[in-house]
Amino acid sequence: MAMMVLKTHDGNEVETYVTGPDSARHAVLIIHDWWGVLKYNQQWADRLAALGYKAMVIDLYDGEKASNAEQAGELMRNLDQDSADNKLLAALEYLKDGGRKVTTLGWSLGGRQALLAALLDPEVVNSAVLFYCRMVTDVEALRELGGPVLAIYAQQERTWPDKMESFNKAMLAAGKAVETHTFDAGHGFANPGSERYSEAFSNQSWELVKDFMLRVAPL
Repeated sequence: MAMMVLKTHDGNEVETYVTGPDSARHAVLIIHDWWGVLKYNQQWADRLAALGYKAMVIDLYDGEKASNAEQAGELMRNLDQDSADNKLLAALEYLKDGGRKVTTLGWSLGGRQALLAALLDPEVVNSAVLFYCRMVTDVEALRELGGPVLAIYAQQERTWPDKMESFNKAMLAAGKAVETHTFDAGHGFANPGSERYSEAFSNQSWELVKDFMLRVAPL
């Protein structure tokens, strides 16, 4: 495992955490929530690496981290999507080396970015894992996806079940496969630093992700 700085197409840099065997046939791009990169993001990367995947955590906030919800909201609102897209593309460029396919995975802000990354390069990204995030429901855009989506929701969010139903409907219209799972939990239940954290649901969601990965990206 190592920290690595990648160059983006527009000449900027992006910090990443990279782990897993270079011989891996498949990679996972992991994207943080609105707090910035946290320890649990790297722990999930290490778990996936232990299975045999190449895994990378990308920092879309250039090293910044929020210490409260107000700061997190400001960081999220100030995220420039064009800049984020260039960072995601740089990460995918690195991970696809040797012909690897990539799964994108993220929580909240990172879940939406994982879906956007899948749309940026659908020839490379063949699956995505989205935790309790804002969804893309543009059918024409979703038709470009390169593979299935695992969508995990927190039932205590005020936007549930509407956003789940809207996404499922859009994916059906786009002719794309989506697997849906819900937990009776609050937004952020997979983040150990969140007041809504649930160890049990976090562990169950890991098992769902592991099962999904081994089916869509066999080692």
